[in-house]
Amino acid sequence: MMIDLQLFRYILYGKVTMHVKRKAHINTRIHQRLYEKLTDYRPAPSLRDVPFEEQDFTVFDLETTGLFPDLGHEILSIGAVRMKGNVIQSEDEFYQMTKPLLKTPKKIIKLTKLDPDKIEEAPSFPEAMERFLDYSKDTILVAHPASFDIRFIQTMLKLYKLPPLSCYTLDSQMLARMFFKKRQSRLDSLISRFQVQQLERHHALADAKMTAEIFAHLLKLVSEKGIKDYAGLQLPLGKIKRKIRTTPF
Repeated sequence: MMIDLQLFRYILYGKVTMHVKRKAHINTRIHQRLYEKLTDYRPAPSLRDVPFEEQDFTVFDLETTGLFPDLGHEILSIGAVRMKGNVIQSEDEFYQMTKPLLKTPKKIIKLTKLDPDKIEEAPSFPEAMERFLDYSKDTILVAHPASFDIRFIQTMLKLYKLPPLSCYTLDSQMLARMFFKKRQSRLDSLISRFQVQQLERHHALADAKMTAEIFAHLLKLVSEKGIKDYAGLQLPLGKIKRKIRTTPF
């Protein structure tokens, strides 16, 4: 019922408003520059075979105005940290707010504690995305769960008539399912299990930092199973995904 109401509002008001406001950002210098970068960028195939201890990762998190980008929900902020193997590069952090086309719901403001004035002053999605692309270039993207964050980014790129993001990704939630049950693979459960320092939840950078610490622990567990690189993870992760799809609720 809630989704039906959101869909009705989006069709009645949001879709037209987004279309009008989006046009102001398309074919601008920033938009054109990002278009070219996305078109030209292809992650090196050799990333698949780099040993984990030498691999470069970007662990990131999004805060959004809702859960459904196809219903007009947008990205509010991107937070990220770099990792070399399972070592977090704490001096190399990324945080960028971005101004959505539609008004941010009050409940999201309350949840994320973001300053509405700072949201209004933030750059557009194409500018924020360009900065994130430059930051994360030539790394494997990690998110919890990546299925949500990557889909959100790809939907936003499509909205702005931009090419899709080519990247290698790891879903740390799916990785956790190799070792733990569904409920135990959620972010808060893993924070408790691995005794990760509790930072402010629903803040993109704080969540990215905690996810990075969890990912470091998961990489250690993966290595103990004899899996040494991204390519070696694909078969066991594929089995987990198939098992999840075929397991009845």
